[in-house]
Amino acid sequence: MSRLARLLVRVFFRRIDVEGAERMPADQPLVLVANHVNGLVDGLVLMAVLPRYPRFLGKATLYRILPLAPFLHLAGVVPVHRAKDAEGASGRAVTRNDAAFRTSRELLAAGGLVALFPEGISHDEARLQPLRTGAARIALGAAFDDGVAGVRTQAAGLIYADKARFRSHALVRIGPAEGIEQWEQAYEDDPVAAVRALTDRLGQQLAAVAPMYDSRQDELAYRRVASIAADGPAAQDDVARALSDAARQGPAAAADVAELTASTQRYESDLSLLGLSDDDLARGLTPADYKRRIGRSALTAAVTAPLAAMGAVIHLVPYQIMKQVGKRPSEGMRATVKLLGCTALFTAVYSAIAIRAYRRRGLLAGVAGFLLGPLSGYVTVRWAERMDRLGGLAQARAVVAERGDLLGDLAARRADVVARTEAITAPASAPLPAGR
Repeated sequence: MSRLARLLVRVFFRRIDVEGAERMPADQPLVLVANHVNGLVDGLVLMAVLPRYPRFLGKATLYRILPLAPFLHLAGVVPVHRAKDAEGASGRAVTRNDAAFRTSRELLAAGGLVALFPEGISHDEARLQPLRTGAARIALGAAFDDGVAGVRTQAAGLIYADKARFRSHALVRIGPAEGIEQWEQAYEDDPVAAVRALTDRLGQQLAAVAPMYDSRQDELAYRRVASIAADGPAAQDDVARALSDAARQGPAAAADVAELTASTQRYESDLSLLGLSDDDLARGLTPADYKRRIGRSALTAAVTAPLAAMGAVIHLVPYQIMKQVGKRPSEGMRATVKLLGCTALFTAVYSAIAIRAYRRRGLLAGVAGFLLGPLSGYVTVRWAERMDRLGGLAQARAVVAERGDLLGDLAARRADVVARTEAITAPASAPLPAGR
C-alpha cells in the first residue's frame, strides 16, 4: 500500500516536501493527528511520505464504495461508525465503535502508529475545524487503561499549493512528539475532563503545523508573497504564517499587509503578461542563457514527441471524462475524485490495450502494451509541461532582447516585495531566508 500510495501521489503532485520526519519516534506507540482538507488524498500523502506506516481510522461509509473497499482493506483502515451515519440511534454507533477503539489500542500496544483526522470531516476552510475527542480517548485509554508504556502524540500539517490542481506542490510538516504521562492523574480523577484537555492540547499541536488563516483568500495571497520572499516550501509556509499574524496586529499593520499583497499581485500580473515567471527574474535573464535553454528544451521535446503523441491518444477520452467529472465535487474532494477516477479509467484503458496485444502477439506483447500506457502518459505530461515552459522561454528571450529596461523595473519591484515582507514579518518571526 505504501508503494501504491507513493506511485499515485508522485503522478498527481509535481513535488511533495516533508519537514520534521526525523521527529517521528521510530518504534514507540504513536497517535498521529492531521488536518483534513483534501479527502482521501490526505491519507495517501501520509502513507507515501511518513517514515512509518500509519493505520488510519476512517468513516465506515467509505467501505460502501465498492471500488474503494478493497484498497481500504489493503491499507488496514479501521472503520469508525459516526452517529450521523448510523441507521439507528447514536448509541448503536458508539457500541459498534468499541471494536475500532479496541483495535486502535491493540495497535498501540504492539508499538504501532494510529493516525486520525480529528476534525472528522474533509473541508475547504482555511483553518482547523473543531476537533473530535477520539484521538485523545485512544491515547489515554491505551496508556492508562491498558498499561501501554511510552504512548506519544504527534501532529502532521498537510499544506497544498493548490489541492485540486494536477501537478501542483504539497508540504507535510511534522511537529514534535509529546508524551502523555502528565495526564495520568487527571485521567484517574475525571476521564471525561482529561479527554477534553488532551483534545485541546492536540488542537494546539496541530495548529502549529497546519494552515490557520482567516480566509482561503488570505491564505492564497500570503502564499504568493511568500513564494517570492523565501526559498523552499517550509520557509515559505513560515513567511505566510508570519504575514497572517502581522495582519492581526491592528489596522495599520493590516493595511501594510494588504498593500504588500496588492503590489505582489500587480508584479505577478506584469510578469505573466511578459511571459515570465518569478523564477526567471530571480535567476537572472540574459539572451545567451535563454537561447541555450530553449535549444535544450526544443531538442528534448522533439525526441519525445512521438511517444508523447501516443500517450495523448491513449489518455484523451478518459482524461476528458475526468476533466468534466472533476468539476462537480467541492474543492476538498476534487483531487480525490480526479485521482481515483483517473486511476480506474486509465487502468481500464491499459488493460484493454494489453488484452488486445496479447491476443494478437502473445504474452510479452500484452505485458509491453500494459506498461506502454502509463509510460506514454508520463511522457505526455512532461512534454506538455516542457512545451508550456518553452513558450515562456521564447517570449522571455524576446523581452530580454528588445525591452531590457522593463527587466530592471521588475527586478526593483521584486526586491521591494522581498524587503517589505522582511520588514513586516521580522517582529513576528525569525529572520527570513534570503530571497531567491
